[in-house]
Amino acid sequence: MKFNTKDEANVYQAIGQNIKKYRKLKGLTQEQLAEEIDYSLSFISGIESAYHQTFSIAALWRISVVLGVSIDKLCVVNNNNNDIKFMLYQCDHCGLVTKMPINIVKHFKNIYELAGNNKLPTFDCTECDGKLIPVPQANSNNI
Repeated sequence: MKFNTKDEANVYQAIGQNIKKYRKLKGLTQEQLAEEIDYSLSFISGIESAYHQTFSIAALWRISVVLGVSIDKLCVVNNNNNDIKFMLYQCDHCGLVTKMPINIVKHFKNIYELAGNNKLPTFDCTECDGKLIPVPQANSNNI
């Protein structure tokens, strides 16, 4: 499989733009958001400018909680494109259903494959201690 670093940069840029959008909608400055999630101002600034491209899912989760939006909203690659493809995930404990952008699922699947795991990625549930697992769909084989 060939990796395209431009595609990865686009994902980080989209996440940064979405964080900035929801932060402003919530009326927060970068400094206020940084204080709320207990990270530095330069960390938030770096994410929003797409300069900082190594942040954890836990950091993304903290940001989503403070901004009051689900992680999938922060990961939408193109907000103006209604053709964005999603994959449904459901918590194996509380039943929460969320949509994960296919691009994000593919990105983590590639990481899994590098570690020798050919399964679709799972994620920690934001509502409980359960795991978000992929809901079987006909298009799952296309990932």
